[in-house]
Amino acid sequence: MNIDKIKQKILEKISEEELAKEIDSIIQEHGGLIGEDAAINTIARDIGINIEEEYDEEECKFLIKDISEGQSNVEITAKIIDMTDLREFNKKDGTTGTVRSIVIADNTGSIRLTLWNDKANIVDNLEIRDVIEITGAFSRQWNNRIELNSGSDTKIEKIEIGDYDESMYPIVKDYYKIGELQANNPATIKGEITICYAVREFPKRNGETGRVKSFILKDETGTIRGTLWDDNTEINLNKGDIVEVKGMVKEGFREGLDINVNNIKIIGKAEVEEIEAKDETIENLPNCNGEIVNVKGRIINISNPKTVNFGDRDVEVQEITITDSTGTIGVAFWGNAMNKIKEASIKEGDGVKITNCKVKTYENYEGKIIASLSAQYGTEIIKDETVGAPEYSENIIKIKDIFSLDEEKRNDISVIGKVSDLYDLRTFERRNGSTGKVRSLMLEDETGKIRLTLWDSDAELEIKEGDVIKVVRGYVKENGDYYDLNIGRIGKLIINPEGISVDIKTSRKFIKELQEEDTTEIRGAVVDYRKQNLVLYLCPNCNKRVALVEGVYDCEECGEVSPKELITATITVDDGTSNISCKLYGSAVAKLTNTPLNELKDANLDILENILGSEFVFSGLAKTGYNDLEFSVRNVKSVDLDKEIELLKEL
Repeated sequence: MNIDKIKQKILEKISEEELAKEIDSIIQEHGGLIGEDAAINTIARDIGINIEEEYDEEECKFLIKDISEGQSNVEITAKIIDMTDLREFNKKDGTTGTVRSIVIADNTGSIRLTLWNDKANIVDNLEIRDVIEITGAFSRQWNNRIELNSGSDTKIEKIEIGDYDESMYPIVKDYYKIGELQANNPATIKGEITICYAVREFPKRNGETGRVKSFILKDETGTIRGTLWDDNTEINLNKGDIVEVKGMVKEGFREGLDINVNNIKIIGKAEVEEIEAKDETIENLPNCNGEIVNVKGRIINISNPKTVNFGDRDVEVQEITITDSTGTIGVAFWGNAMNKIKEASIKEGDGVKITNCKVKTYENYEGKIIASLSAQYGTEIIKDETVGAPEYSENIIKIKDIFSLDEEKRNDISVIGKVSDLYDLRTFERRNGSTGKVRSLMLEDETGKIRLTLWDSDAELEIKEGDVIKVVRGYVKENGDYYDLNIGRIGKLIINPEGISVDIKTSRKFIKELQEEDTTEIRGAVVDYRKQNLVLYLCPNCNKRVALVEGVYDCEECGEVSPKELITATITVDDGTSNISCKLYGSAVAKLTNTPLNELKDANLDILENILGSEFVFSGLAKTGYNDLEFSVRNVKSVDLDKEIELLKEL
């Protein structure tokens, strides 16, 4: 490569002084890992100079960035930046094979080359920092990354110093500063441990249990997260230890860089005073952020396992809620730590001591410090009836009483009811791109009805109409005209609990009997419908109706928008005692017309014309519209004559 020619082309566009400043800036930006010639190449590319025209023919080979899956006869020149020892393995035919790998790099990236059997010895006389020419390799994808493998024709030749351009390859160091690290390169670093996290267990694909432990390492140039796996998690690390770490640098899950640790050596041990976890009352936990504590209390709830999505992974969690004489708190058991709950054979009402819990605190919207606890690797659940806590008793309330509770008490509700209506399971896309699931049902006792919304794994439970559902420690929130009952992280749902039944008389009413705020069902025939489009276009920001003006949807509040679509229909229902206007949305319209939602978007009003005179059972809420009482429909069912006979007897 004629670096002088490239430099002259650059100087046609910028001054020598500017060039010198840019070269210094780029070298500093890369932590001194590239030289002046490589910096000149970078500047040339940035200002639009085609440096490929300036390469000599013998230099125009593969660059690492050009390698993709499935390529054969790969020829590439690169520098060795890491090399493993030769190791043996057992082949399927019972013979012994050999394998070793090297990591090679140029200024466009790095890649691993795995050498098998007789090819494993062709690097015996090579060392890290040697520049080599590889021919006859092939590429494949392995563990979500592209790597090179040796074939029968693979050859490696060392290029002597002076026969290659050093600026095309990264500078290899024995030790790197954290600020010099680049993703996908091996490195050895030294630093001080500032945070050391507890060991976590997780299920491997092969059914075994894996272990992982992380720590934060710092030097004078920055910080990085280090990760230890399986047997390496047993290495005793403490805050303040000075360590030497060797591993592969990669992009972090959230931001910055991580290093997967292959080897760690403690070169300076911190003086660490052995501290036992101290017993704490629940009341004092907000003052213990970051500490490891033991707590005693009586179990008032053991939640069902829940799946929590973190964007890069799904993790299960189960929570125990305990109370003592000073307060109430939940202890979260993540992943395989949930086995500790099963192994302890505990139930609601038991007194327990839970050891070695990590305290985390946060400030709520009122400025109050709230504490939570997470089980750690060494956490134990020990039955202990010496706890200073009141005896356990369930506080089951009636559905009608939910609506008169103050906001704080709506966050901890236990209720029993029978499933009267069951809605279809729906999927949706979360903001992070993952798929969620949701399903709703109507829960009814002898005092009223409420909608119960189930998410993800709870939404997939086998539930049918008529099942008795016990909701423990759920919460209620307002949703438009309705209240929704939800099961949060600490709540749980029990289907057909033993020894519990719900005797419900029908909540059916004649239309003439309806009063405002009645949550009930009516039966009647469709006698008319409003002549309006089945699709309502709403502003995605303020939820107001938008108008189509010259091919553009316009919101009077937000201006031009891409509207969201809502399927809607308004019908008139008559049951012989009176008639009422009924409003239906989404799935309710689909059930009424027996038409999938995606087909309703293109349907015309004939679809409502075809159901005139048909009878249905409508569940919903009576409320005052513009002038008269109207019925907001939540569910639609066909008429079941056997059930109707029984209901008419009650009416």
